[in-house]
Amino acid sequence: MKSLKSIIGVFVLFVAHNGVGQNQFHMTQYMMHQPFINPSSMGVYDNMNGAIFYKNQWTGFDGAPQLIGFNFNSPVGGLNSRVGLTVVNDRIGVNNNTDIAASYAYTLKINSTSNLSFGVSASLRLSQSDFADVETNIVDPEFSANSPTLAMPNFKFGAYYRTNKFYVGIALPNLLKNEISFDTDFKGKTSFDFSDWHFYLHSGYSFTLSEKLDLNASTIFKHVSGAPFQMDLSAILAIQKKFGIGFNYRTSKDLSAMIRFRLNPMLEMGYAYDFSFSQLRNFSSGSHEIMLIFDIYNKDKKPDMAMPRY
Repeated sequence: MKSLKSIIGVFVLFVAHNGVGQNQFHMTQYMMHQPFINPSSMGVYDNMNGAIFYKNQWTGFDGAPQLIGFNFNSPVGGLNSRVGLTVVNDRIGVNNNTDIAASYAYTLKINSTSNLSFGVSASLRLSQSDFADVETNIVDPEFSANSPTLAMPNFKFGAYYRTNKFYVGIALPNLLKNEISFDTDFKGKTSFDFSDWHFYLHSGYSFTLSEKLDLNASTIFKHVSGAPFQMDLSAILAIQKKFGIGFNYRTSKDLSAMIRFRLNPMLEMGYAYDFSFSQLRNFSSGSHEIMLIFDIYNKDKKPDMAMPRY
């Protein structure tokens, strides 16, 4: 009997050749550090900051997705411009992808309480697949050896509008299509395919309930041609802007519990547990995601503990 890892590997390869549009990772805590999903959101900060996150998806599956990511961004040449570096490693089954992106965002101040930012990223995807680990019933040269590490370029674009209480952003996470092909050997292919474009629309609002309580609501819509429309709805109750507890519902039948702590003026930690109401619940005990956000302030600037994160 084939191992579950081999079955997942074959399934992933099938998807890669016939449904390459569904190739973006998702985060439950997307609202906590938005440069992971939209480079233009860097424009809302006036200090150096970044985040690290790890996600173990579908715990219990052999070969289930695992994500680890890092982002750091900083103002440059004044508060209107920012540069950033993002690295995300996405491993699922026999496939291992690492995206390294350098980003730039420029912010236009509309008035004293709102601004509009635009951001672009140039990225490099490093892809490698352990095809030889897949068990097949026939001799297939494509599965006779592991692929080499293949490098493929890509670009991202985003726009982001923010006020003191509200934000809305749109992002195109990949403007080009990256895939691995096999003829006589493995090759990385990069092409332009509008039907492969993913569209992200994300928004949020912070409601002041009392002097000590805020309700931060957010949502993200995801769409790509040929795949079901997906939406997340999130709500977090923030207590004295130092502790938060809430939930996230995803239309793929996932419900998540979230908890956040402001450890000190420079560190914030978040944890999310996802439970699936689909058939996956019969095989997995859920998904775990942890995120650590760090802020680096100029010694002459007092940290703003009250600044809401959506």
